[in-house]
Amino acid sequence: MREVAFYHTDSDRCPVEEFIDSLSGKQAQKVLWVLRLIQELDSIPVNI
Repeated sequence: MREVAFYHTDSDRCPVEEFIDSLSGKQAQKVLWVLRLIQELDSIPVNI
């Protein structure tokens, strides 16, 4: 299983989390779904 780690600035901001928070519910859900796939699958399919 891979670990997905988000970048944090020196002031402890997390631009990735801020971006995900700015998305609509459905958009954020899809991004989090893809990140979960990246974590869980050994090989990432090209066409999901």
